[in-house]
Amino acid sequence: GIVRPMPNLDPNRYDEHFSFYDHSMLDNFLAARTGEWGTGNVHVCEYYCNHGNMFWTNWDGEEQLGVDWEGMEGCETGDAVGMLLNLD
Repeated sequence: GIVRPMPNLDPNRYDEHFSFYDHSMLDNFLAARTGEWGTGNVHVCEYYCNHGNMFWTNWDGEEQLGVDWEGMEGCETGDAVGMLLNLD
């Protein structure tokens, strides 16, 4: 997956069960916002190899978990996976 840059976020503050989808941590993530974020609304996005599902959230109440998408497919060991990002 990929997440917005958060250079001031201290990963040592969190236990081994850290998740960018943990609702109890959303305020911490939003507080780490930088000017580099721009106006986009997706702050973290993940792809799951088993089935090809996609997950994303904006940390402000909007999220899609386990999304089926056009062209969706899983991958196996040795497959190459790429991600096309629209940073505009």
